[in-house]
Amino acid sequence: MAASVMLGAAGLAAVATPALADTATFSYTGAAQTFTVPAGVTSITVDASGAQGSAGEEGGGAGGLGGQAQATLTVTPGQVLQVNVGGSGGFGGGGAGGPAAPGAGGGSGGGATDIRTGSFGLADRILVAGGGGGGGNCFCNVPQPGIGGAGGGASGADGTAGVPQGGSPGGGGTATTGGAGGTGSAGGGSGTAGASGTGGAGGSTPNIIPGTGGGGGGGGWFGGGGGGGQGAGGPGISNSAGGSGHGPAGTTLTAGVRSGDGAVTITYTSGPSYTFTGFFAPVDNPPVINTVNAGRSIPIKFSLGGDQGLNILADGSPYSQATTCGTGTQDPIETTTDSNSGLTYNPSTGQYTYVWKTDKDWAGTCRTLHLKLTDGTDHTANFQFN
Repeated sequence: MAASVMLGAAGLAAVATPALADTATFSYTGAAQTFTVPAGVTSITVDASGAQGSAGEEGGGAGGLGGQAQATLTVTPGQVLQVNVGGSGGFGGGGAGGPAAPGAGGGSGGGATDIRTGSFGLADRILVAGGGGGGGNCFCNVPQPGIGGAGGGASGADGTAGVPQGGSPGGGGTATTGGAGGTGSAGGGSGTAGASGTGGAGGSTPNIIPGTGGGGGGGGWFGGGGGGGQGAGGPGISNSAGGSGHGPAGTTLTAGVRSGDGAVTITYTSGPSYTFTGFFAPVDNPPVINTVNAGRSIPIKFSLGGDQGLNILADGSPYSQATTCGTGTQDPIETTTDSNSGLTYNPSTGQYTYVWKTDKDWAGTCRTLHLKLTDGTDHTANFQFN
């Protein structure tokens, strides 16, 4: 086995809630699903498993088990991720089992399970758990039919040859290329090679008795190769390979751990949610324009419904941006005695104060102050500097 955003409005009140751990689970549906990153969440832990390959017909070999990919991913609030859960019937890039009519067909490869960003194309996959290869088949009494190779790991496992061997097994997908298709025997067709995201198809044996089809390769970052088919004159055993796993640095890839369909579990810690009330005097809330001499220190006062500690400001907050001066109501900033810089909390008033030091060079300009909190809300006030 491989080693193993919403803008807040000023003047609203509510009760602050602590950070909470939460889990979202996804099962196989046969269609793409989505996960929207909640407010305040910047990191998620994903445990994804690819699907097992299907067993071959007529008592054929078992499909290879799906792989597992575990990783911590950096995300942004409001980001939409696509979640594709592989199916043992092939959804998720599992290759088709080779048909054998009359005869016994090979099992389809298990589908890979993946997480995607951006436009949700194959190139947008950021985490992949490989699917297992489909089982080989036998249209006769054979003691050990071939089984599909395990999916997952940096490379998928090759299919396992049966005893005695007919068509040759497919090769496992790797980190850079799809697995090779197995060679057919005694008139049976060869399996096709795996490719990016898809397993190869098993070799077919039409109109040959007794004939068996090869198993389909498992889906993956690169899919496994399909097993070779077997025609008349031999035992007719063939099998396919698993697909490879993939993920960012720090991902744990484990081969051959999942039976049946794939699955995904996303665990995350919700960020805090604050009560914001303010701003309080001497600052007025929009649409009022606060007028003040450039270079002066201004106390920015607000409440969060109690003492939430001093680690409440988002990185880089507060900050100001130059704006076009408007013609709205103006109100001069009153003279205050606040002199301490930085953020403080007064338990007697239940208010926070951030003393904002303005720049003398801002004289004759207007700016908007942004007070962004760690719950993702952004609270603003408008200023005109004399």
